[in-house]
Amino acid sequence: MVTGSRIARAEFAAPNPITSFTAAAIQQSGNTNITNFLERVPALTGSRDSTQTSGGNAVYSNPFGAAGLNELNLRNLGTNRTLVLVNGRRHVAGEANSAAVDINSIPTDLIERVDVLTGGASAVYGADGVSGVVNFILKRDFDGIATRGQLGISSRGDAGNRFASIAAGHSFAGGRANLTLAYEYNADDRLENDDRAYLRADQRQYLIPNDAAATNPSAPHNILVGNLRYPNESPIGAVDATGSGTPNFNGLGQPYQPGTPAAYYSTGGDDTPVAGFYSGDLAPRIERHDVNLLGHYDVSDALKVSVEAKFAQTKATTFDYYIGTYGAPITLDNPFVPQSIRAAALAAGQTQVAVTRDNIDYGRHGETDLRRTYRGVFDVTGRISSHATYDAYFEYGRTDVDITKLNNLLDVNYRAALDVVTSPTTGQPVCRTNLTGGNPGCVPVSLFGAGPISPAALRYFQTDDTSFARITQQVVNASISGDFGAFFALPGGAVQFSVGGEYRKETSAFDPSDNLINNRFVAFTEPTLVVPSGGSFDVKEAFGELNAPIFKGQRLAETLSVAAAYRFSQYSTIGNTTTWQVNGVYAPIRDISFRGSYGEAVRAANIGELFQPLSGDSNFFIDPCSPNELGHGTQYRAANCAAVLSAVGAAISPALQTASNVVGTRSGNPALKAETARTWTAGVVLRPRFLRGLTASLDWYDIDLRGAISTPAPSQLASLCVDQPSVSNPFCAAISRTQGTGIISNYSVQPQNVSRFRTAGADLNIDYVIRAGKLGTFDFRLVGGYLNRLEFVGTPGAAPTDNVDQPGTPKFNFNFSPSWTRGGLTIGYNLRWADATRTVDKLTTDNDPNYAPAAQLRYRELWQHDLQIALDVGRAYSIYAGVQNLTDQKPDPGNAINQPISAIGRYLYTGVKIRTGKFR
Repeated sequence: MVTGSRIARAEFAAPNPITSFTAAAIQQSGNTNITNFLERVPALTGSRDSTQTSGGNAVYSNPFGAAGLNELNLRNLGTNRTLVLVNGRRHVAGEANSAAVDINSIPTDLIERVDVLTGGASAVYGADGVSGVVNFILKRDFDGIATRGQLGISSRGDAGNRFASIAAGHSFAGGRANLTLAYEYNADDRLENDDRAYLRADQRQYLIPNDAAATNPSAPHNILVGNLRYPNESPIGAVDATGSGTPNFNGLGQPYQPGTPAAYYSTGGDDTPVAGFYSGDLAPRIERHDVNLLGHYDVSDALKVSVEAKFAQTKATTFDYYIGTYGAPITLDNPFVPQSIRAAALAAGQTQVAVTRDNIDYGRHGETDLRRTYRGVFDVTGRISSHATYDAYFEYGRTDVDITKLNNLLDVNYRAALDVVTSPTTGQPVCRTNLTGGNPGCVPVSLFGAGPISPAALRYFQTDDTSFARITQQVVNASISGDFGAFFALPGGAVQFSVGGEYRKETSAFDPSDNLINNRFVAFTEPTLVVPSGGSFDVKEAFGELNAPIFKGQRLAETLSVAAAYRFSQYSTIGNTTTWQVNGVYAPIRDISFRGSYGEAVRAANIGELFQPLSGDSNFFIDPCSPNELGHGTQYRAANCAAVLSAVGAAISPALQTASNVVGTRSGNPALKAETARTWTAGVVLRPRFLRGLTASLDWYDIDLRGAISTPAPSQLASLCVDQPSVSNPFCAAISRTQGTGIISNYSVQPQNVSRFRTAGADLNIDYVIRAGKLGTFDFRLVGGYLNRLEFVGTPGAAPTDNVDQPGTPKFNFNFSPSWTRGGLTIGYNLRWADATRTVDKLTTDNDPNYAPAAQLRYRELWQHDLQIALDVGRAYSIYAGVQNLTDQKPDPGNAINQPISAIGRYLYTGVKIRTGKFR
């Protein structure tokens, strides 16, 4: 069956553009992570792989349960708008309060092919497919034993990968029944930021405001600067001994050497280096186990029973930032206070000093997420008559997630450990609470100097803390498909139909630890006000499809068919929705066909968007109203900034330029409505008889999503507020500023149906197979993409933000993968290319043409060359070896970690396959 329809038809007759990849293409890539393979598809370049769910991306930016996730993002409209199917059926989500599927839970070696379909698929499959569908079709009916093992490592000797799979199956009852059991194991080693020399503190550069531009109008307004540091904080301690508000000593008791001011940062001195401090890991440690049981028994043509059962476990561990201590009050009777600092404090009439220290000796904060996915499908299907079949199935899926935050600081214990005095009996430093009897287990800690801290002290105030989440999905679906050939037929054949109904229930619950609920950690470690969350919804649906083959095999009408699909849905949360699609295929001759579709798709709000209760949050803000940022927004920014600041008795001033961590809140919105997308596609497919083996297609797509649910990142709120036509918008209402100064003091994040997304472009698919006799077989595959439009409109009437040509959304990209097979030898090559993308958004450079030197306005083009050689040794054995990123292209110099390519670098692998049977 073709993805995107419940009506059986040949793949070339599909009215929507489909890009398919086989198991052979996946194995030839050398990728054991299927998301990494699918990122070569132009429509999926913005997907979220392990490198984007590691370090600060996982632990800090996405507070709970994101470590190691792999989620697909079709057309860059978001992971929640990409419908992921397995064998044409839904799959339970992998992340609490979300509909996004963790691709780690799909076994790589059981995949027969992957179909990527563009166009509204909601009429066929239900909500969430506004951008399209990614359908994983799994292998079935294996008779025999097959195993594969692969080892990989980077050319620098790290980022190791180990992969193994085994499948055993047996057919019986005269071939009418089969039972197959498959197991797969995959492990990826953790890769740290400092494992790459070009990302370390002495190599990294950052684009920051150029002070020289104030006196030289021709100077670029921003330049690359190295050795950037966070001012007034230090890994050896920055001590304010006099109450001045800035450090005057370092933790060694020497005069503090402040760095040279550089915009929001500094360079040199005792300040803490920026590079690597927050980013942490480049890739997490991941260990994955996947067990699948597939079986069927064909009782007769009228009754065929099949089952699918799966257990998948993924454990991902990653580390991000070092936990700092900011402005901690230390009394002067603390024996760790250097004498020079104590003397200066006494001379200034102080009884304590304030210490800010980036505690590198404490180790990084981190997260370990253990996901267990259970999924089962029971299906019965059969023939009702020569013109109709039925299909009914029940599906249950559940994902349990243990979310363990690593190296948290218990606030009470940490404060006690910092409050140190001299023991009157031993003369040694002790916690004050040791003497009062309030806490005899306390171990004293010094903030003066680089450390290292004692393991006993870390054990006292540092802890790992586990929260839990559970997501469930239940689906009951029944349909009848067939044709009306028993009653009438068109010149092209009988009218085909499919009708059915579906009931689906989804639940999600997050159960935070008691420590989080009661806010027992140092505030900077986790947001405050963490509370349990969860919710559920169910939906009842009726759907139908018709396909009318008007002509077939006639002059100038080799094929002409039109089709329509419709779905009515009744949600317990948002009410009723309808989706529909009309499409058609016309082939005047066998060599060429034209296809197109037009329809309306919907996405219902997910559980988190609807039901997340009020909880705490924190985020760093760079104020768009600061003098340095005022010219980097829309034409409305300056006037709107003046208005919002005037409302709190403030004005635009340099005081707004200091980037600061702001505490806020986030919550769901039960008043949300469904998103609605109008989508259309139009394309041509060529199969010229004079070039046997060639298939080529070119398709245009256009998706206009209105009433889109937007949940902006906290750091985007302030910009969205002042870049709209007026300040009367939901984003300004979500920002609080301090009276008199105008500094951002609080914020609230809540999803709203206020946005609009629009994307359009073209997909090119060329596959040319040449069978050259004794010379072997040549297979040329080219998949290309052109992104014409990707716009985001914050609120109705606001100016659109052009996201084309941004990192992850190149205007042009393609994947070229030729291979040659002769006898048992196969040589495969793959080139992944994308054009150079902007380092900053188009709006910024439109408003400020002299924003930065030209060389810093674009990342380089992506040129990734992969090569694999495979050799069959006898009928049952094959060996292979390959290299990814053969030329060892690196991320761009400057503030780039994964642009235009992953920081992992050249990667080598080798493997072996043994097979004594085959899949049907």
